[in-house]
Amino acid sequence: MPTRSYYFPKDFSHLEEILRAEHGGFPDKEAAGFRELGLPPMPTSGALPLFLGISPKTIFSIRRRPRKHYRSFPLKKKDGTKRDIDTPRTYLKVIQWWILDNILNHVEIAENVFGFVAGRSAVQNAEYHLGAKHVLNVDIRQFFPSITMEQVHDIFLSLGYQQDVAEMLSELCCLDDHVPQGAPTSPAIANLVLRELDTKLSALAEKAGHRYSRYADDLTFSSQSWIDDEFLNLVEDAVQAAGFELKTAKTRFSGSEGRMEVTGVVINEKLQPTRPWRKRTRAILHRMSLSARLTRRELSYVQGVIGMAAQFPESKQMQGLSENARLIIEEKSHTIIGRGENPTLPNGLTYRQAEALADLVPRRTNIEIAVRLGTSEAAVKKRLQEAYKKIGVADRQEALIWAVKNL
Repeated sequence: MPTRSYYFPKDFSHLEEILRAEHGGFPDKEAAGFRELGLPPMPTSGALPLFLGISPKTIFSIRRRPRKHYRSFPLKKKDGTKRDIDTPRTYLKVIQWWILDNILNHVEIAENVFGFVAGRSAVQNAEYHLGAKHVLNVDIRQFFPSITMEQVHDIFLSLGYQQDVAEMLSELCCLDDHVPQGAPTSPAIANLVLRELDTKLSALAEKAGHRYSRYADDLTFSSQSWIDDEFLNLVEDAVQAAGFELKTAKTRFSGSEGRMEVTGVVINEKLQPTRPWRKRTRAILHRMSLSARLTRRELSYVQGVIGMAAQFPESKQMQGLSENARLIIEEKSHTIIGRGENPTLPNGLTYRQAEALADLVPRRTNIEIAVRLGTSEAAVKKRLQEAYKKIGVADRQEALIWAVKNL
């Protein structure tokens, strides 16, 4: 199957040509109807395998036994609870990417929705409420699992697709009759399912003199005046009418006399991350400044701090952290494997041994590493064997884990 980069056409004229080449053709009037919708032309469910260049049997197999095409595992959250993650396997993932890039991402999303929308961020969501004196934050409970296949089916119908096409698309995007957490299509589908609720909550907020925005399952209301419990009750009623529930433990009122926070960003006077985040980051950077060397993972973290700070130009604290991060990179980047000719290496590793360890990634063979390093497969095998002894690991997987952490 083609890679994802294949699916970024300026229009869908090439898809029309594919349909016209099929037996029976594709009437211009029908093609014009899809053009008006701004969506890929799929008059029947048989169009999708044609576009993807795969057998209809592949689509049939996925729809018949969807569980077979997912990898499932629990993910531990910060509060200690677990969340079930279902990620599609390769064939289904490519299909879902196509649906996301060609259908879901072509639907306009309201300006006050900031999550899962290209060009919008959690920082912009917070900035939307900057200057407020009162804030109400509420969360939707079990966000993705609460979205049913029926709701997804209705979304595709509302976009203009026929019944059989809507059924196929919804089945390809759902697992066990709901939207799976871990599928690339799920966030965009969630935004579309919540369009009506967003409209209703925006109207409620405007009527009360408040502002409303949403970032994923995080709903925020802000105002210059007090936000009372009666308004919260109206919000809860609207959320329940849409088929969802609020996570009452996450409901939070705040005012300008305390810390007002929106999606992890403080908005009292200027935008900046919370004090605990800044304090923790400052401590991590200080520890790195005292270390003799940096790892590739630490370098990514430091670069991330600089990128984060760029989103808060008015915050002196963030710009201070950015300067500290910049100095660390300037002083220690030469100690990182691949960044300098004479890096500082742990466990007595030679440069060649560390170089081979650093090139370990899942499913990359010794031949591929040899090509990347400009040497022979035998040389790579010998370097890795010697490196395993020095770092005290038994196999390639343990070596990969060690290299990610220490190089």
